[in-house]
Amino acid sequence: MKPLRLAATGSLSLTGVVLLVPILAHLLSGPPPLGIVLGVAGVLVSLGLVAVGAVVYRLDVSQTNAVRIAGWNFLGIVVLGAVFTLVFTYRPVEDAGFLFSVALSAGAVAHVIIGVYDVRRIRAEELATERERLAVLNTLVRHNLRHEAQRLLFAVERIRQSNPETAAEVEAVADDLTEINENVRAVEEAFDTDVTEVDVAATCRRVVADAEEAYGLDVALAAPESAPVRASEYLRDAIDELVENAAEHAGEDPTVEIDVERDGRSVAVTVADDGPGIPESERELVAGERDITQLEHGSGLGLWLVRWIVEEYGGRVEFDESDLGGAAVTLTLPRA
Repeated sequence: MKPLRLAATGSLSLTGVVLLVPILAHLLSGPPPLGIVLGVAGVLVSLGLVAVGAVVYRLDVSQTNAVRIAGWNFLGIVVLGAVFTLVFTYRPVEDAGFLFSVALSAGAVAHVIIGVYDVRRIRAEELATERERLAVLNTLVRHNLRHEAQRLLFAVERIRQSNPETAAEVEAVADDLTEINENVRAVEEAFDTDVTEVDVAATCRRVVADAEEAYGLDVALAAPESAPVRASEYLRDAIDELVENAAEHAGEDPTVEIDVERDGRSVAVTVADDGPGIPESERELVAGERDITQLEHGSGLGLWLVRWIVEEYGGRVEFDESDLGGAAVTLTLPRA
């Protein structure tokens, strides 16, 4: 719990509670019909302020931005409070406290809305800056990875005859670097691709055909004739990655199954194998249940690639144990 965030959002709810008291007192005094209408409106607005505090606390904004929203609320109270104090001092009216509270509650809500839009504007600018930095970083990282992989491959040719075992190890490292480079490229390009309609059943059939050719892997596929989802061409990269993981980690003769099931509003694609499974620590990292540290950072970009691509389409990724004894990864995607 962050005390500053709690204090900022709590001030929004407290504003609603404080303004609610005189409004309820006026309603209980038996006002005329118009007073009842104003009172009910004031009660609803004040209760809205009370609820807004809880909503903003759970909102995906930083602590600083939560304080910013509370600041807009405070500004609205101060400015409107000063204006109405001067007005009612200049010309006293009956039930000034009631009218004062109704006006302040409406003004506070308006300023909270302004604060939320202000925070969204700031966040949009921050995201634009972050995306620009990441684009530059991705370009540099991909260039360096590709360059270093090429250097290693040249080194392999020089030592292959004299030391074949070392050459094989170096070549494997170069292949890993090349794969990381391709995964970084796929992630970057997936975020810049428009989401359209993709037949995931047809995509899985192509993945199965490629797996048989590339790895000699016999993948069992259970899928309907067609299963359109909201995705892009990079959905295939995510499914390819899961099948490749199974081929690499499930032993000499792995068993891999892909199951495609249509539900009411979604389509689930499950890739299961009989390998050693995905370590719990890595599943928790990719699922966001554990923070990345210098000691705990996962074994590569593969599962992150899967998660980021699927989430870009509004889907989700779930990890489980398969009936085959290995891992089962399910991609749930919105139906098109």
